[in-house]
Amino acid sequence: MKQYRLVRSALKLFKLVAINLLVLFVLLESASLAFYFVKAKAFFYPRNQERIKAAASEFELAPNPGREGEAVGYQLHPYFGFISPPAYDDLPFKKTNKDQFVIGIFGGSVAHYFYMYEVVHHSLAKALQALPQFQNREIVILKFANQSHKQPQQLLTLNYYLSIGQELDMVINIDGFNEIALSYLNDKAGIELSMPNGIMFAPLISLANKELAPQDLALSLEVLQLKKSVRKSANRLRRCRFATSYMLRWVQARHLLNRYVAKSDQLNQMKRQEGKDSLVYFKRVETPLGDPDVFERTLEVWRNSSVAMNDLLVARKIPYFEFIQPNQYYATKRQFSADEEKIAFVKNSIFKEPTMKGYPRLLASIDSVREAGVALFSAANVFDETKEIVYKDRCCHYTDAGNEAFSRYIGQNLVTFLNARQAK
Repeated sequence: MKQYRLVRSALKLFKLVAINLLVLFVLLESASLAFYFVKAKAFFYPRNQERIKAAASEFELAPNPGREGEAVGYQLHPYFGFISPPAYDDLPFKKTNKDQFVIGIFGGSVAHYFYMYEVVHHSLAKALQALPQFQNREIVILKFANQSHKQPQQLLTLNYYLSIGQELDMVINIDGFNEIALSYLNDKAGIELSMPNGIMFAPLISLANKELAPQDLALSLEVLQLKKSVRKSANRLRRCRFATSYMLRWVQARHLLNRYVAKSDQLNQMKRQEGKDSLVYFKRVETPLGDPDVFERTLEVWRNSSVAMNDLLVARKIPYFEFIQPNQYYATKRQFSADEEKIAFVKNSIFKEPTMKGYPRLLASIDSVREAGVALFSAANVFDETKEIVYKDRCCHYTDAGNEAFSRYIGQNLVTFLNARQAK
């Protein structure tokens, strides 16, 4: 009898604990559902993978051309300055049938993410396939874009791949921001503005010259490890089955991301100076140009590179299209929500001054490039009517909503241009 009472007492205790744990879980899950709704503006159940992926995208580490900590993931390239591996591994591409139509995407990281979005959503391909000449054609998109590249790197890349037999039926170059901002930062750092982005290139030169101090190397390794941890947490975030696990994973990912940004910025502050005996050539200038000469020289390099790309392709009967990308630091009629302002702007951004000063000059130069025969379009105002959050970082990169609006703009302008040419 005594044993029976002990069993009953144990069962009651077990039920009490189980009920309390269940109540605790329900409370946590309810709070987590509210948390998710605030973050994603949608209910966690029924679960939508695309929505969860979009909500987790804030932890994607888009390459930031203004952060030296990112340079530890790059490689020196004998022709293009530097690349983010595995860039170009599958190139040149050879057509396997006559119905393939090959489009090359050139530019920096915005062009890189345009390509990545196109691979999943096929926005550009769908727009083109509405035209009679593209029906029953297989549109193949190739990525020649590389994070932090700017002119004349796109021109050099194009020349190289044409020289080794790359077949292209159309070329799209997405540029503007890197040319203005990164050339300006090069000049401020005493680097010839036509050189590759110095913030990325200088640390790679230091590695090649074995000039990294022990503390630099230790910090670089810590940045790499944190970068890996952030990506792992973001991947786990996408696999969460319950709102509670999502919330806990989100807190963990946010903590790791904050540490990564802090350590990366710390690495960015470390000054490196390449000596005259450097293994890698890197042209420096004794006296920076300063405003406004730096923009005049930048635009000269940009114009020359754009016209050279166009002339090279026209001679081969390959249509060339160029699009100036939108950027948050160039003010348009777009109204930013409080949430997007926190994501897209930072008071001391190194990109703010060059973009505010340089973009008006860039856009004022469009006509002179068009007069040289380049099909050039400005997408600077493309987000003005978009209500969703389109910027996902304080540099220049877009959310899925931003990439969709940008892709739609590019597709519509290509269709209009090709229709007009066909009608002539």
